[in-house]
Amino acid sequence: MHELSVVLEIFELVEEIMTEQDLKKVSSVSVQAGELSGILPDYFKECWNAARIGGAFENTKLILDYIPARGKCSCGCEFELMKNSRICPECKRSDYEITAGREFSVIQIEAC
Repeated sequence: MHELSVVLEIFELVEEIMTEQDLKKVSSVSVQAGELSGILPDYFKECWNAARIGGAFENTKLILDYIPARGKCSCGCEFELMKNSRICPECKRSDYEITAGREFSVIQIEAC
């Protein structure tokens, strides 16, 4: 379960930002994770909740934006990859370019 190590890295990043900007409290962290990023949302949320207990982020809320994997077929059709078993629903080919779903980033930190 690599989600825990990712959560701990986010905590380190946020701590660095807090130090640089002389922030005292972080109320929320917004993370964007694509379906192909390797992050499982339920595990990620569980790891977040477990890792923040008793620490500096105990009251920090996670806002997770999970992005479905999308592709664009050579026929021009855009579709959700996983819902369609990676096969174009229009032409039934698997000749596509991934257009979304690989993302993983901290997009916002709400702090004071």
